[in-house]
Amino acid sequence: MPPTRLESWLPQPLVTSRHAVMVEAPLADTYAALLDTDFSRHPLVVVLMALRAMPAFLTAPVATWRKARETRARTSGRLRTMLGGDFALLEEQPPHELVLGLTGRFWTPSGGLVPSHQDTFRDDVPAGLARAAWNFHLTPIDAGRTRLGTETRVRCGDADTARRFTWYWRLISPGSGAIRWAILRQVRRTAERAAARRGVPGAS
Repeated sequence: MPPTRLESWLPQPLVTSRHAVMVEAPLADTYAALLDTDFSRHPLVVVLMALRAMPAFLTAPVATWRKARETRARTSGRLRTMLGGDFALLEEQPPHELVLGLTGRFWTPSGGLVPSHQDTFRDDVPAGLARAAWNFHLTPIDAGRTRLGTETRVRCGDADTARRFTWYWRLISPGSGAIRWAILRQVRRTAERAAARRGVPGAS
């Protein structure tokens, strides 16, 4: 796999998760599908995100429900609109890569998210917080096929936070991986349909 820009944003991570699929569609169609696909509509993503929010709902049901409704009204699950919420766009090199950033106490019921900014994201992670960088990278195989991958990296601000996050990661990593597989496959379907409509050879 060719090097990505993610390394420059979050080197030496505590944990790393990688997933990739082959898309029977050109690079341009795949990138357009990535930006336009509404991830929040996928049933598996909905279920797993609901389970992730369950501890917060049990401890503060009214506030959690209100926040979920406000977030849903403000943004969809498309990458462009997700950037209006808690995610920060760190770098975009269309149509090859897009890097997002997130900072918080991910192991707590509410997630403890704090604003992330491009100009400070490479600074040391503050104690008590974890920082995640998440990318999508696209590599053309030939004129009609694209490799679509995603990688997530997380680094913590201190040893105690790293211990907390490690326990949390052991619990949620299977669901987190399932969400990423669901996202990649949904983008693949969207891109391949678009390519088929345009009559691209080999597109399904």
